[in-house]
Parts: sequence; C-alpha cells; structure tokens
Amino acid sequence: MKRALKVLSIALAAMACSSQTPAYAAEGPHAGADSVRVATFLNALARTDPVICDLIGDQLGNFWFGGQPARLGRFDDAANVQGAKDSLAGTITDPRALSLLVATLGTDNQCVRRVAAKMLGQSAIAAKALNDLLDNASPRIRESAAYAAGVGERHETRAALERRLADTAAGVGAMAAWALGEMEDPAAAPAIQNAVLHSTSPRVRLAAVWALGKYEDASYAKDVLPFLRDQDPVMRATAAEALGQMKGPRVGAALVGLLTDRNDAVRLAAVSALSDMEEHSAVGPLEGLLINDSDPDVRRESASALGNLSLPRSLEPLARALGDPDVEVQREAADAIESLDDVTKAPAALVRATTSTDVELRRNATKALAHIGDVATVQALADRLSDADKEVRLAAVEGLGEMNVASVIPALTRALNDRDPEVRRAAAEALGKTQDN
Repeated sequence: MKRALKVLSIALAAMACSSQTPAYAAEGPHAGADSVRVATFLNALARTDPVICDLIGDQLGNFWFGGQPARLGRFDDAANVQGAKDSLAGTITDPRALSLLVATLGTDNQCVRRVAAKMLGQSAIAAKALNDLLDNASPRIRESAAYAAGVGERHETRAALERRLADTAAGVGAMAAWALGEMEDPAAAPAIQNAVLHSTSPRVRLAAVWALGKYEDASYAKDVLPFLRDQDPVMRATAAEALGQMKGPRVGAALVGLLTDRNDAVRLAAVSALSDMEEHSAVGPLEGLLINDSDPDVRRESASALGNLSLPRSLEPLARALGDPDVEVQREAADAIESLDDVTKAPAALVRATTSTDVELRRNATKALAHIGDVATVQALADRLSDADKEVRLAAVEGLGEMNVASVIPALTRALNDRDPEVRRAAAEALGKTQDN
C-alpha cells in the first residue's frame, strides 16, 4: 500500500509542478486517461469510503461516451468533467499511466487494486507484459492480472490463465477460472473441466463450474450435476445456473428436484434455470412455488417462468397470484398471463387488477386483458380509457381494436379525443379496422 501511494503521490506532485494544463486523455474520441488523471483518480479512491470506492469500481466503464452534449439535467454551476469521465473508461495508452496501474496491482487496498486491474484490462498493455504479471511471484499481483485479463477478454493470456487454475493461492485460481469464463474461448474448456473435477479448492471449483456454464455445452452437464448436492448453497445455486445454460437430457429432472431446496437462493436459481430451458415438466412444481413459496423473489421468478412456458393451464395459479401480498409478484403474474397461449376467458382477478392503485400492475393487467380479447371485458377496457397513465390507455385502445365487435365503437370514438397523439392515432386505426369488419 505504501509503495502504491508513494507512486500516486509522485504522479500528483508531477502534476502540480507541471507548467502545462494537465490533459485528461490522449488524442482520439475514446482515448484513455494520461498518468496524471489516473493518479488523481486512484488517489481519490484510496482515500474515500470503501463502499463508495466499490460502487465506482463496479460502474467504471458502464456509461455511454460523451454524455448529453447540451448537458441538460446537470446543475448550472456544475463543471464539465465529461472528458475526464470518458478518458477513464477509454483505452489507456500512456506508458506512464500503464506503469502506474501495474505498480498499483500490489496495493493493500483491494478496491483500488481492483479498479487499477480493471483499467489495465481495458488498456493497451502488451500481451507479454500481462502474461509476465500472471507469473509474478506475488499472489496478489497474479490475481489482479487475471482479473485484468478477464475484463479485457485478452485471449492471448489463455495459456497463462490455464496454468493459474492450479495456483497454490486459491484466489488466483478462482480468478483465472472467472477470466477464462469471461473469454468463452472453447480451447480453454478442457482446462476448466479439469479444475471442476480435480481442484482441491472449493473456491476454484465454484468459479470453474460457473465458467463451464458459459460454454452452453450439454456435454459438460455430467460434470456439474453432482454439485447440485454440494453442502454449500452458493455452489448449488451456481451449478443450477450453469446447468440451465448447458441444458442436456438429465438436467431438467435434476433441477426440478432442486425446487424443494431449503435455501431460497438455490430455489431461485433452479426456477430461473428451468425457465431458460423452457422445461415443461417443471410447470406443476412451478405453479406450486408461485402459490406456496415463502420467498417473494422465488414466487416472482416462478410467475415469470410460467409466462415463459406459456401453457394455458397456468392461468388459474397466475390469477391467484394477482392477490399475492407482494406487489412485484402481482406485476409479474399479470405480465405472465399476457404471455399464455390459447386463453380466451379473462379471470375476474385480472379485471380487478386493471383498477389497481399501482400503475405498473395496471399496465400489465390491461395489456394481459387486451391480449386475451374476451368480449365480456369490453367495458373493463373502456373504463381504462380514462386512466391517468398513457400506456394503460394505449393498451386498452389496442385491445378494443382487436375484438372486432360493434360494442367497442363508442369507446374507440371517445378515445379519438384523447390528450395524447399516440393514443388518438391508435384509436383511429382501431376504429377503422373495426368498421371495416
């Protein structure tokens, strides 16, 4: 830590002594920051709250370059720092900045170390230099280099990362597995498979199971299936996620069995995986979870999965879920009903949901009602034409337009005077279609 902070201090001193205005970046629209900007940034992170540092580290690079040219939505007295922000997310090429990032990989502050590694992965560092860092004597530096390689998806480091899977430091091996998973290079799959089967480190096995799932290859399912019975719930959930990506003939039944796991996160992962697989044998158990599970996230994900599977038999449990104590479950249930096939009669609970005080639930319920097209709900949809929310009114208009019955004409005629032009256009189109038929 002291060495890294000393490097930062030297860089900051150089900035203070310079007679020139410090540049934020080299030339180019997406050019990276120079050494002064990097030093300023890392020094600030080293001195801030760890939570703030971690938040910044997570978001670094997750924004559009350039921002809003007119700077609308910014305070009038705010400095224009968009160039500096862009430079920190750009490709760093300044040799001094690269040296500073490398020097920071061994700092005691794990957040600053991670940010430096992330920036290094997005930099123009030479493949040989990154490979050398992966073979560094310090486990901390090897781990940081593996993270950089994964962030940058540097395929030229694959061989070095494969060697690190057997590293004596578990953190290095786990990060190497993560990095290889990020790259999704098929040539690395056998090495990851070997780590799944033979690593003595639980953390390395966990990362390797996750990485193997990234290949979406059913031939590896047999290697991951045993981990559904692991004592560690994190491993069980990770294995479920990986198997959902792999699919395979035995996977569905094994994941259905996991729906009774005592751990909420494991059940949630199993539900999500079965949804991704579109496993129809899971419909009954998923309907049971939707109604009876104690965890609202599991119930919400079960509703989403049933919508994805689209079987009309799920209408009744989804309608019951519209009365769930958790509004997010209600919203997801209404959204799922819209996705069901061959439903022609709208349940009373769905009609009631169109009058909810929750605007998102009203939107989802109205869209579902419109999708079903039950002529018995003409008045319910007509009532939504006076809703305060434009999306609700638009869904109601579109639903009425699809019914092709004369009883919708008065409501659609009224919608021609809606305050929103999009709703008025939709009403005119719907009215024309109805009158033509």
